[in-house]
Amino acid sequence: MSVINPVETPIWKRYFWRNTASNYVRTITRLLLGVVLFRLLFSGLTAAEFGFWSLLWSLFGYGILLDFGFGFTAQKAVAEKSATGEWDELSRLLSTMLWTFVGLAVLLGLFFFAIRGPFLEAIEVPDSDYGMYSLSYLIFFAGLALTFPFGLFPEVLRGLQRIDIANWLNTGSVVLNFIGIVVALYFEASFPVIILVSVFTTLLPNMGALVMAMRRLPQVSLSPRLFQWRVVKSQLGFSIAAYLITFSNLLMAKSDQAVLGFTMGVGVIAAYQAGYKVAEMLNMFTRQLQDALSPAAAHLNASGDSAGLRELLLKTSKLTFLITTPLYGLCAVYLEPLIQLLTGMESIESDTILVGQILLFAVFSSQLTNSCTKRILMMCGYEKKLLGLSLLDGISNLGISVVLAFSFGIVGVAIGTLIPTILVGWLLVLPMALRYLNLGMINYSKYILGGAAPLLLFAPCLWATVYFLPMPAAGGFVPLAIRGALSATPAFIWIAFKVRKLM
Repeated sequence: MSVINPVETPIWKRYFWRNTASNYVRTITRLLLGVVLFRLLFSGLTAAEFGFWSLLWSLFGYGILLDFGFGFTAQKAVAEKSATGEWDELSRLLSTMLWTFVGLAVLLGLFFFAIRGPFLEAIEVPDSDYGMYSLSYLIFFAGLALTFPFGLFPEVLRGLQRIDIANWLNTGSVVLNFIGIVVALYFEASFPVIILVSVFTTLLPNMGALVMAMRRLPQVSLSPRLFQWRVVKSQLGFSIAAYLITFSNLLMAKSDQAVLGFTMGVGVIAAYQAGYKVAEMLNMFTRQLQDALSPAAAHLNASGDSAGLRELLLKTSKLTFLITTPLYGLCAVYLEPLIQLLTGMESIESDTILVGQILLFAVFSSQLTNSCTKRILMMCGYEKKLLGLSLLDGISNLGISVVLAFSFGIVGVAIGTLIPTILVGWLLVLPMALRYLNLGMINYSKYILGGAAPLLLFAPCLWATVYFLPMPAAGGFVPLAIRGALSATPAFIWIAFKVRKLM
């Protein structure tokens, strides 16, 4: 008598909802506590202290460029090597990355220590408090140097497809950071103490990730004796491509403001940012769905599972379509009160609303074409082609925005973002992914649209809400939340039942 073994559920399916839910918990926690903490710091610190705080953390944000793509490479390598059982190779690769980062951290610390005097003089800190600012500077950059090497380990957890663990560690640190700073402000602690609390709680999740990752990789050693630069050289092409893509995306995110500043002056940036903010929020919420795709694609690609890759693309693209479409519809219909809620502006200029609508549609189009496909192709040997497309998108965005800014102002800059997003996404990125997976556009479209029935329920619910319950002129969070719930809840309940069968 033969025994039939049940087909094992793919690892990406086992952790998909856990990873996605923890993504949203982390994001919402950061948003809510961040808003409260911003106001507390703004009122609790002097103008000079708050400016110094903001400057230091803006510099920290650029720290992502210092890993030279190795973090993303570690994520890919862990997903691939754990699928094939190449533990010795993975040990050498992770050890080399870690001790390279340790060396860079030492150099980073020495560099910032050396430029402390000129830096503080350049930003003109008050002479009476020079010692306090100097100590705060040293604490901050010492913490940054310590944090840098251990930033490798959240990426290792991502490669193991345990994004949920990295998220819970990050969420815990956000809560501890909030509590620590609130307590410090309440007891009127000195500014260096507040910096120390913030830096320490930033370091904690990376240290926790080290412990949790190595518990799940007992076969892997991080001994400095395993340092072998040749194993990194084999991944260098991917690392450089990932780094340049990250760099180009960072520049693209900031290029619109630069175009406006140089063509029309800084005075118009606020009006553009007001329209941009809602689109940014939509993008942030929808992209949480795709966070687990890169390690899943690397794992499936290393296993030679082309059917699994096809299933991954189809199902996650369909899920993205089902969830993003109602959210886009709500944002487009209630754009003006959303801008008022986010900015506090009482009246919104027509150009700002038009900018918001254009950028919302650009985000919606990008979610349908780029969000899932790019993450999957990146892990399947297409990093160089994706780099070329990212550069094409960025250069086109910049060029069209500059030309149109002179004729159409801030609306022209928004159009300069929309045009390359649509053309590159629909004509280049999506077709390339479908060719790789041997899927025809017609069959792909049929599959995606085949589950659109809940959206047919969403449309009349949204219309009825707008018609019978118009938004009050005063706006506000509660009226928006009520109308959003009435419009989308029936459709999302239906989507939830479909998703249970889909995934």
